Amino acid sequence: MKEIRTLLLLGGTWHDFDGFSEFVQTILKPLGCRIECTRELDRLNSLEEEGVDLVVKYTCFSETLENGALAPVRFTDAHAGPLVRWVAGGGAFLPVHCATVSCQSSPLLRGLIGGTFLGHPPAFDVAVRPMATSHPVTAGVGMFCGRDELYIHDMEPGVAAHMVAVDRGVAHPMVWTRSEGRGRIGYVAPGHDGQVWNLPPYRLLLAQTASWVLGSKS
Repeated sequence: MKEIRTLLLLGGTWHDFDGFSEFVQTILKPLGCRIECTRELDRLNSLEEEGVDLVVKYTCFSETLENGALAPVRFTDAHAGPLVRWVAGGGAFLPVHCATVSCQSSPLLRGLIGGTFLGHPPAFDVAVRPMATSHPVTAGVGMFCGRDELYIHDMEPGVAAHMVAVDRGVAHPMVWTRSEGRGRIGYVAPGHDGQVWNLPPYRLLLAQTASWVLGSKS
């Protein structure tokens, strides 16, 4: 199995970043990933030079902190630009859950991922359902339910939705994919904490999404 050099980008507020790091490594290592964790956004400037195959983004670099103060670190187009170019050149990008919060301060990242976080109601038992159209990321993944934050997004055109959650009569995309040049992006909205991470369907979903964005690299 080919070794897949993986950069796991963490950081921000409101989330258990260390817990996610421990969890996602149990998903990625069986795929052949050699994982390096970082909270340094400048690492996105050297993805090609370092031979990175896969970037996993689980960050919540928002405009403000939990106490309402302005955040000292914001994800901007200066960070997104090198990432967009790397993906377009054939890179594999897996943003998870809170990754779309950063799209609020970076139009380039918004275009790359395909949606921007708008908000979420208080956590509740969210039922996530696959769409009728089959796709490799959802093969064998049935409906799953866990206490989670239901992320509501402002969507960009041209994304392919594969799972949804219905809240008050509105179906919200929960899993989607898109392509950028020769690269692939797969976004998975569920996943606030271990109440979702440990669900077998969720684990399968994340593994298959990683495999799909990697394509021939895996």
